[in-house]
Amino acid sequence: MKLSVQVDRSFGGGFRLALAFDVDCSVLALVGESGAGKSCLLDLLAGALPSRRGGGARGGAHGEARVLLDGVDLSPLPLRARRVGWVSQEPALFPHLDVAANLQFSPHAGGLREVTDALDISHLLQRMPAHLSGGERRRVALARALVSRPRLLLLDEPFNGLDERRRRGALSLLRRVSLRFAVPTVLVSHVAEEVFGLADHALRLSAGRLVAQGRPAAVLRAGETCVDNHLVGRVRGPDEVEVDGIRWQLPLPEGAEGELALAVFAHDLLLARQAPVGLSARNIWPTRVLSVEPLGDTLLVRVERPELVLTLTRAAVDELQLAPGVDVFVVLKATSVVSLGRA
Repeated sequence: MKLSVQVDRSFGGGFRLALAFDVDCSVLALVGESGAGKSCLLDLLAGALPSRRGGGARGGAHGEARVLLDGVDLSPLPLRARRVGWVSQEPALFPHLDVAANLQFSPHAGGLREVTDALDISHLLQRMPAHLSGGERRRVALARALVSRPRLLLLDEPFNGLDERRRRGALSLLRRVSLRFAVPTVLVSHVAEEVFGLADHALRLSAGRLVAQGRPAAVLRAGETCVDNHLVGRVRGPDEVEVDGIRWQLPLPEGAEGELALAVFAHDLLLARQAPVGLSARNIWPTRVLSVEPLGDTLLVRVERPELVLTLTRAAVDELQLAPGVDVFVVLKATSVVSLGRA
């Protein structure tokens, strides 16, 4: 996705969104405190606010904005012509249609079974929106955006209302969908774990201005983050999966088979320079360091086969003399791996 934005807009209440950026990435994250202008920028990308001078939503908007996606100027186009999948903070489902009809509303709808299974909403297909909980409505809205196969996916705090397991499952699904279908995505989130799990570039907004941009590790602060790794493993036996050629032991549901979506937090992984012995951890394997980069007061270490990220203190990195190309052993407790269901 090559996205170019130039905007200088004033809104009701004295708020002004004035920024410009050019990015080339798959998933762009917008971060910043409440009121920074993230949702306003998302509205402009979607076409929910007029791009040209004049009044509009948000209490009256005045000024100019230009949006180019992969060289196409979207500025003159309204929302309905931009073919965007949009999940807002308040799920807007058609109240007169059941869940199945909501999901199939788009003429581009596809992959319904895969999405409904992953988001655990297959049992909701015949229900009306009025009979859904808040978390269920959000999952249905997210599913509707995904099955529409949009050319641009806009996510405004998409995981609010989901419990921890379903949120991690939805995050894993979105990551796989993004990789498989190459859906350009713009994500607004206050949760750094979501930013790390999906985005390859991030913008930090403050009071309507762009104050930082770059890799998520450079834009986010260490105190904000709980980095999650998302992988796919194939079941090879009772309580055993294979991930990128490495056999892992972990608790699996009875009857688990095929490919499973897995997740493990970066802070649950350990590194050693020599093969450790006498540990209770069930998973130890050799690998190599790919990169080491700052993450606030800690460091983000990336290793290969399977590709994982770990968060370590500077003291630990210095003591182990970690750098790209260094051979290490990864230590992972079986109980630290979460199975998120069928991949």
